[in-house]
Amino acid sequence: MKKIIIIILFLAVCQMGFSQNPRWKYIDDTPIPARADLDVRWETSTKVFPPKMWIYELAPRKFSPKVISNLMFMCSFTEKDKVQQDTNGVAFNSSDGLRTLAISFLSGSIHYDMPEPHFSPTNLAEGVPKMSEMPDLTKNFLQKVGIQHSEITRDTNGAPHFSFWEPFTEYYLKGGGSITNIEFRAVVFRRSVNGAEILGNPGYCELRFGEHGKISKIDFTWPDLKRYQSAPTLKPDAIIRLLHEGKARQGATLDSVGYIDWMSVKSVTIKQAWPCYFAGDSNFLYPFLALWTTVDTGHRIVEVGIDCPIIDETKL
Repeated sequence: MKKIIIIILFLAVCQMGFSQNPRWKYIDDTPIPARADLDVRWETSTKVFPPKMWIYELAPRKFSPKVISNLMFMCSFTEKDKVQQDTNGVAFNSSDGLRTLAISFLSGSIHYDMPEPHFSPTNLAEGVPKMSEMPDLTKNFLQKVGIQHSEITRDTNGAPHFSFWEPFTEYYLKGGGSITNIEFRAVVFRRSVNGAEILGNPGYCELRFGEHGKISKIDFTWPDLKRYQSAPTLKPDAIIRLLHEGKARQGATLDSVGYIDWMSVKSVTIKQAWPCYFAGDSNFLYPFLALWTTVDTGHRIVEVGIDCPIIDETKL
């Protein structure tokens, strides 16, 4: 459940004192009003909390000539296809103008795009890698672009968490029966910092492998990070106090839950807590705490995500 929930959790923060004056949001949020009488119960471990967390500044990533050469090979480009090269990055276009590869040092990003093939019952995709081949293809890509496995968000077993998926089209034949076409197989993974998952763009990758095992899409953003400021992480009693003071915000909530009247809520029970990072439209990566809770609304028990600070901002 953690991986499903955490991807849709959001953060609203600003550089200093972000819980009081949110600077930007991941998605539209709902402030939880201050209530000193709110019954908040902590029923989860804090073992995953580091003693302190850093605010990071996003910095350019200068991809090495070897990485650029690897990308040219993986995406079938040569020096003749190069259309731009300067201190900000390098770009390639295929001779027919249909395929593009853009490598940005400023944002630490790699983007490769090609037109989607037109398939039909008589023109099915050929040589698309099997799902069982995807982990090795993903690890090979990471090696080619110089990313360590330790930078990837981990699953519950401590291994890199890769989310594999595939689209398919089912064609119904005139004589009866059907045939399925899988256009590509893909993987999505996210970046972590000291075990804390990064939400937002600077720490995201989607790869697609299409016909004959060729990469058909790269959407990769992975800037360098520079330590900016650190502060101690909060203890459960301090986090509960933040909820009492109205310094938390409602996060992921199922549509079926509907509107929550927080002034009438009887209790909040914290079932899980994950340190996370988020960067929106600033050059900084901020820590926050994603909580998964059960809320007694007075009418029923519902599951609600709550986002709140995780560091002691008075120590910044």
